[in-house]
Amino acid sequence: MEKLIQQYTDHAKNGFYSVHLSELSNKGNQAFTTSDIHNHNGVLLARKGVNIDQDVRQQLIKHKLLKPLDNHIGLEHQADTQTLIKEFRRLVDKYPDLQVVNDALNFGPEFEKLLQLERLHPLITQKLTVLEAQMYSEFEKSVFAAWLSTLIAREMGLTLDERRDTLVAALIHDIGLLHLDPDIICSNRKLSAEEWRTVRAHVVVGKIIADAVPGIYPAVSRAVIEHHEDCFGAGYPLALNEDQLGIPGKIINMTDSIHSIRVKSFRNSQRTLGDIKPYLQLNPTTNGYEVYRATMAIIKKSGLQPVRLKPDGCPQDYAKNLGKQIDILREAKQALDDIHENLLELRDRIDRHDVKQLSAIAAITHRIRSTLHESGLLSNEIAEWLHEERELSDVDEQVMGEFNEIELLIKELTWQIRNTVRMFHSYKDSNTSHDTMMLEHIETSIQSIQAIFDRLS
Repeated sequence: MEKLIQQYTDHAKNGFYSVHLSELSNKGNQAFTTSDIHNHNGVLLARKGVNIDQDVRQQLIKHKLLKPLDNHIGLEHQADTQTLIKEFRRLVDKYPDLQVVNDALNFGPEFEKLLQLERLHPLITQKLTVLEAQMYSEFEKSVFAAWLSTLIAREMGLTLDERRDTLVAALIHDIGLLHLDPDIICSNRKLSAEEWRTVRAHVVVGKIIADAVPGIYPAVSRAVIEHHEDCFGAGYPLALNEDQLGIPGKIINMTDSIHSIRVKSFRNSQRTLGDIKPYLQLNPTTNGYEVYRATMAIIKKSGLQPVRLKPDGCPQDYAKNLGKQIDILREAKQALDDIHENLLELRDRIDRHDVKQLSAIAAITHRIRSTLHESGLLSNEIAEWLHEERELSDVDEQVMGEFNEIELLIKELTWQIRNTVRMFHSYKDSNTSHDTMMLEHIETSIQSIQAIFDRLS
């Protein structure tokens, strides 16, 4: 890890943060220097007391700084506990199912009390202020993660200190994004493999920043760098396995996944947290079984039920379409089987320094193949049942709920396969392996999966 920290230390000191500060000033919250700023050679770049405007920003962004920029910055208005409580209340108003969870588990007041007890260091509130102004969706996600992470931690029986560490880590887990190139981080275009590596660096940069906060507990910065790891060794930046991971990082990984489903996947539907059970059931050990069990317990105790969404067309057409999607998923699994076998062969032929990354991808393909099998989606029984239902004149509410659950399972498994393909492309584009013939073989299988999913779309 020390080598990785050293590699990204300059990112924490670079001038990209000044882009956000100058834009914050333009929005009416003046950012200013609290001390002289020098580059790594000791040359003065900006004197104490100047505003971070366009000119200062251009000067800072050209240089590697002697010290991290945030050590020299003050803000006219800075977030505090009340800012976070206000955002939390706005969040539960926006997503009423969160309030249902709070009411059922009597957690809303407890969470606000935790926020009030935690006296966040000014460096942290500075970052949260800039995150709110410049990357609001990330700020909202951080508050969501802080809420759900501490609730999961309580359900797991963690101590008050452990819950507070989890709370702080969840609030700051993405602040590293503020120190990376905004043209990449804030882009809506398809990113190259190199640009994705830049995005992934946010966990390391986030840890470096967290470590610089006076009085920060080691568990907090550890969770920041681990929040994109998983128990299969398929995460980043270190591809750690379950025994090497701390609990707060596992919890935050879970809450980020749930946030993505609730806020993004369910954006244009009436679905709520009551609909995430199929997603959880497909991934019971990704973040450790104890985290899964606590999360599932919360959903069950909330009383939230899956939303029965009626299809645009008739139920029979819905069943027919689900059957077609399962057929396509079955074809994708055959291509995935081929990729997995080739990955194992490639892994045995490459240099040892690269075997860990390729083994991680192989572990994911193995898990998806096992999940497809265990889900029963590809069984003859499901195919026959869907065929029978589409021959009927009508279906009842229970059957419609089963249709909905099958649709959610298909979407999650499809996303997992697509994500694995992206991981392999990132590996291939890194030019690590020179086994051209094997890479071309796997590329052919990947193109086959892409063609299959084009039909699914």
